[in-house]
Amino acid sequence: MSHEEEMHTSGRLEVTIDARALDGTRMGTQVHVLELVRALAHTAGLRQRVLVRGEKIDHSTLELLGELPNTEILDAREVVADTPASAVFHRPVQAFSHEDVGLACDLGERIVLSQLDLIAYESPGYFPDAEAYEDYRRAARHGMSAAERVVVFSAHTRARLLEQDLVEEERIRIVPPGLDHDSAGEPRRPAGLPARVESDFLLCLGADYTHKNRVFALELLAELRARHDWPGELVFAGAHVAHGSSQRSERELLDADPRLRACVSDLGPVEEAEKAWLTTRSAAVVYPSLYEGFGLVPFESGLQDVPCLFAATSSLAEGPIAKAATIVPGDPARSAAAAHPLLVDPDARAEHVRTLAEAARGLTWERAATAMVEIYREAASAPVRVAASLSRDAVTRERELTAAHREVVQMLIDERELVLHDYETLLAEVGSGRSLVGPHGSLPEDLQRALLALSARPALSRPLYGLAAGLFAIGRSVARVLRRLFRRA
Repeated sequence: MSHEEEMHTSGRLEVTIDARALDGTRMGTQVHVLELVRALAHTAGLRQRVLVRGEKIDHSTLELLGELPNTEILDAREVVADTPASAVFHRPVQAFSHEDVGLACDLGERIVLSQLDLIAYESPGYFPDAEAYEDYRRAARHGMSAAERVVVFSAHTRARLLEQDLVEEERIRIVPPGLDHDSAGEPRRPAGLPARVESDFLLCLGADYTHKNRVFALELLAELRARHDWPGELVFAGAHVAHGSSQRSERELLDADPRLRACVSDLGPVEEAEKAWLTTRSAAVVYPSLYEGFGLVPFESGLQDVPCLFAATSSLAEGPIAKAATIVPGDPARSAAAAHPLLVDPDARAEHVRTLAEAARGLTWERAATAMVEIYREAASAPVRVAASLSRDAVTRERELTAAHREVVQMLIDERELVLHDYETLLAEVGSGRSLVGPHGSLPEDLQRALLALSARPALSRPLYGLAAGLFAIGRSVARVLRRLFRRA
């Protein structure tokens, strides 16, 4: 029975949702995926299969998913070649690898991809090396090309996709996220927060990626204290990233100003209950980000009656929320002058918060889920595109090449171990009894050091060891033939 016939019979469209990001935490991406799945479960005309990592997801989240109507749970470890594909596969975050795109191709006849932003796509510094960056960009392009519909949060991201010719206009749909999800429970004071910090502090949320512009938050605090005699402090709450961090610049600024350093606390990552405690007790949330695909923080702050200091840039320049912006990009002095009234004037604070809250109240998960169901139907009935077929083929080739590359690397590693073992065996056979390596090895110590250094560089060592393995294999075969001849003689 075709999916069209099945839908006509059951009245429900079969969709697989990639929820492998769920890992028990309740932060950004995890909240978005979980709340979308929950809202979709109560949407008419849909039956969803939720793909999870059984070894990663926590029991309480798994239990919650199991209680949802019209929902089936699929463990990614149980996906096999003959696992049936649904009419649509939705990946609610961007594709990070060809494995992500390949899985979508395997489990969905049509693909819907959410491209939340282009921050990583345009930021090589957020990757360990150029190869990893290009691999990501290639996977992202294939994912967007293979998708019948690409979903974005904002008109800004839509414009960026069109400017870079990544997606045709007719395939892009804008669906903002919801904000009416459950709270994190009872707010909890972070254990690492200094005892002196109770109120009158600015809260800067988010990982220390360069585009989050945390250095500007420090400069803003310095201006508020120096020019406006504001006595408050600054609290950072967010993870420290391995690549593309602003941590060094922050440290240099603080080392140059010990008085500023004395009123700054860096908590690292915090849980949602701790984030709630910090937000409700802060004088304001400072959000100086230079680029956001949507920018949830100002909306969330408004719903909690807390001012948010942000700039009207990227997606935050859209709609009525833009008029509540107080940060002037690149100008901490003017930004401090605009922000100070929100910290000391109750009327200015109330008007600002009202603007944020009004912009946030229309963002519901029910509205998002209803829009997504319509997009799934569009994708399921869209005509087959040549570009999508080519992208699927390209992803298949990439997966095959990746698998082949892994096999070759493992083979070379095994060969290197075999070469070392055979050398040891050969020396033992001729009665040497000495090892090739070590302070008293049969190889000179300087040559041993050179070989060890070479082995740390796979690009050089693999061809050399491969050649050595081949030559040694030939030599070993010749030696065996000669031994047989001598024995016969």
